[in-house]
Amino acid sequence: MTVNDDEMLELLGRALRTVEPVPDHLIHAARGAWAWRTIDEELAELVFDSALESSGVRSEDTARQLTFRSPGVEIEVMVVEGGGRRIVGQLVPAQEVTVELTGDDGAVEERRTDRLGRFTFDHASAGQVRLTVHGESGAVSTEWTVL
Repeated sequence: MTVNDDEMLELLGRALRTVEPVPDHLIHAARGAWAWRTIDEELAELVFDSALESSGVRSEDTARQLTFRSPGVEIEVMVVEGGGRRIVGQLVPAQEVTVELTGDDGAVEERRTDRLGRFTFDHASAGQVRLTVHGESGAVSTEWTVL
């Protein structure tokens, strides 16, 4: 018997609806196991956030600047408001790698840096986000940061 994709999805959906719900302790254990998948990532520490600077009055039109540092790379970021939230960044030293933006809603976007290490995410959502740089020597992730 051959089954097409739509029929397979319907069968799978019916099977999932007829079983008992997954116990809370198993969901908690699964989430904990999932978190360990990135245990080898280097964590880039937030070393500068212009939103935390208390040097006078800050204009609403000024872009927020953040700098994250790890032993192998510095991630410089500007968050620009107006017509949507835009993230513009650069890696120091410059390198052509993939940068991943993860939102607290689980949405993930990827961009490739140019030869100067620059990258842009045009429609970043509000809330907590984290950047992950996937380089030749492994992955480096920023702390979760509220935009």
